[in-house]
Amino acid sequence: MAARGAFAGFFIFFWLFAAPPRRVAAGEEKKASEAKPYVFKSALTSGKKTGEIMLGRTTFEEVQKMYPAPPFADYDGALRPAGKSVSGGSPAIKHVYNPWQTMYAIFFDEQKRVVMISELYELGALTEKALLKKYPGMVESDSGQDSVEYQAEIEECTTIIASVELTGRTVEQLSYAYTCE
Repeated sequence: MAARGAFAGFFIFFWLFAAPPRRVAAGEEKKASEAKPYVFKSALTSGKKTGEIMLGRTTFEEVQKMYPAPPFADYDGALRPAGKSVSGGSPAIKHVYNPWQTMYAIFFDEQKRVVMISELYELGALTEKALLKKYPGMVESDSGQDSVEYQAEIEECTTIIASVELTGRTVEQLSYAYTCE
């Protein structure tokens, strides 16, 4: 389980620092005002729906209101710097937040607007075959010893990134990234 968490962290780190140039190379970037925002339907691990997050538009304050407060003040998933700033034609990721009672990592730009949501999956919950059937336009964008990464534009200004572990060929993590300025 610790290795899985480490891989998820590596996946996000890799996407933040290595993938933006690939996204930009895919085509001309749209301006945010020209595109309809992608809506992510958020829920707690219990299944209770918490609200809708619009990539590129929903703010940290709005996100924070959707989720229960952690029972202790020093919660390690609180809003924090995401590390080194990333740009390269796509919105820079500046902050990360892990809402209490979810399996999400929500990333924000400098205006604290949501620019990416990553969701961890239970092993075996979604197979590579089912993923590729659901998103037939996915292409392999990276591979390693233990995993392969796929990407596809699912809507204007929105790219889905999937991390598949190779042992059982199941999805470990899905991320929805806002790719407009």
